[in-house]
This record gives sequence, C-alpha cells and structure tokens, in this order.
Amino acid sequence: MKIAQISSVYLSIPPKTHGGTERIVYHLCRQLSRRGHQVELFSSGDSRVDCPLHSVLPVACQDDPNSTIYLEKEFETRNTYNLYRQAERFDLIHAHWPTLAAYFSPFTNTPTLITYAYIEKELHEYYRKHFPQCFPVCISRAQARMLGDESIPVVYNGIDLNEVPFNNQAEDFFIIVGRMTPGKGIAEAIRIAKKARVKLLIIGHVTTHLPGSGDYFSREVRPHIDGDRIKYIERLPYPETLEMIGRARGFLFPLQWDEPFGLVAVEAMAAGTPVLAYRRGSMPELIKNGETGYLLENEDEMVEMFCRIETLERARCREWVRERFSVEQMVDGYEKLYKKVADGHGAREPKPEGSSGR
Repeated sequence: MKIAQISSVYLSIPPKTHGGTERIVYHLCRQLSRRGHQVELFSSGDSRVDCPLHSVLPVACQDDPNSTIYLEKEFETRNTYNLYRQAERFDLIHAHWPTLAAYFSPFTNTPTLITYAYIEKELHEYYRKHFPQCFPVCISRAQARMLGDESIPVVYNGIDLNEVPFNNQAEDFFIIVGRMTPGKGIAEAIRIAKKARVKLLIIGHVTTHLPGSGDYFSREVRPHIDGDRIKYIERLPYPETLEMIGRARGFLFPLQWDEPFGLVAVEAMAAGTPVLAYRRGSMPELIKNGETGYLLENEDEMVEMFCRIETLERARCREWVRERFSVEQMVDGYEKLYKKVADGHGAREPKPEGSSGR
C-alpha cells in the first residue's frame, strides 16, 4: 500500500528528547517500510526517517527559538494542506491528532485514518458528524469509553524493546517523567515521595505549547527541588532518559486526569521498573496489578506500596511489555485497519468482545 503519515510540526520525528506520539509515528514509518509498504511522512524538516519526507518548515516549532504560537498554527495548517493537495497519490492517509487532517478529509476520495493520541469527546462527535471520510482509532479501551463510543477500534501504542535497556539492579530513588502540567501529577509525586521519605528524580520540561506550564513549575515544583531528596532534570536525550528510568526503584504516576495511554509507563516497565499509578484512565490496561506495578486509589495507598515494590520481579515487567505492547503488535493492528479502510469496509465496525483491534 501507498501510505501517507502526517504528524504535528511541533516535534520532530522521532523527537529529540521524549515524545510519545512522535515516537509512535517514527516506528510506524520504519516498520511499514520494512514490510514493503510505500510510506511518506509529512512533518518537520528535521525529522529523521527511512522514507520520503515532506516538510513545510526546516525545524520543529519546539526547537525553533523564533517560532511563535501563531506561526505554529500557520505551519500546522500548511503541512496538512501540503499532504491533501496530493492526497490522490495515496491509498490511505494515517493522521495523528492534533493535525488538522479531519478538516481536509472531505476534499479527497482517499480515506483518512486518524489516531486519537488525545481528543475531547466534543471534537470526536463533531468529526463523526461532519467528516465521513475520516475513520478514528483509539489507543486504549478506556479512551473509547471516555469518548462514549466503544465501537471505535483500539490499537495499543508499541515500543521497540531493542531501544530500552533492561536494568535488574535498581538504585535508591524513584522517578517521574512528564511535561510540566497539572495532569501529569508531578506536584503530587513530590508530596508522596516526601511522605514516604524516598528520593525522587523529576525529568520534565516546561512547554510553551501548553498554557500555564511555566506557572505550574514555578509554583508547584521548583520550590521543592533541593538537589538531594528531590532532584530535577529539565530534559535528556531519549536514550539517557530510558537509562535513568531503568535505574529507578519505581516509576511514580499519580495522574490527575484520565490518561488515554501513557507510553512512559510502558517504557518504564520495559526497562524493568515497576509503576505505581492511580487506577484511572488507561492504567488498568497498561499495568498488571501486583506483577508489574500497583494500581492505587490515593496518596496514602501509594505511600504504603513503596515498601512492597521490591517484591515485584523486574524481569516480569519487561516480559509483560513484550507480550502486549511491542512495535510489531502495533503495526499488525494498523495494517489490519488499513486494509479494512482501503477495501471500503471502514474502521467503524464494532470490535469483537475482548479484542483490542490488533
């Protein structure tokens, strides 16, 4: 098949540091090409992929000091236009939210598959009503339920285990990795670590892409960083981030919102690091409770589990990821959906009971 992949111009493919959606797009481009598909990517010019790249700007907006939110909107639109003006060359377009692909999809006979990395229910309903050439895919069953439409196919995000070093010898600290936003639970992780009297390493950058990120960091995070019990690194290259995650005793994930997936939790388990998370969003699908981490209800429960995390087998954490969240399984799932959509059957058929859409 001839497949166009389109991602936001905010981050390069793959991202230079940490970025879930962008790394998924990178693996799709690479693996689909290896399977004989003709893949082309529409993204920023500093992307590095093994397929033809189309770009409307040389550097991803996040890494361009001269970029503004207004220019970002302009280039996001231009990137999507650049694809859809030549859409008839492709059998299928695979878009990754938040691109503007849905709004261009009515102007071509080429179907668009759109992965909801994250989306509000109101937007999903609007897409359903106005864009019949656009077929949605969720990244967890929890996300489909949150959107009120469990007929949406589900394909779990996958990771390349060859990229994630396994560490069976944990050091005496816990870790959390995420953007500086309230939903990621970084302030809560600090409070939990202090209650449990454990060391915590925070890796996460302030992003101008999300309003309030700087204020959140200044108010809720920075005052607690002491360089000893609470340490902070703004950002690391992706391999170094994975290596640091693998050295931790546990990964804290006290999310304050219903995360539709949470790739970093899967990366942590792949590195051998158990995850302590709240039982919300996609976490019950990602974490095998009592084997690869613990699903908890509140801060007190999380504090109690610090002493039990040592009983979990780090090798089992990695094996769990191999069983359920490999790149190969993800690509298998998308290939099946590509065929359905390209053959005219559509991606809107209800999935069989117990199926993840893979």
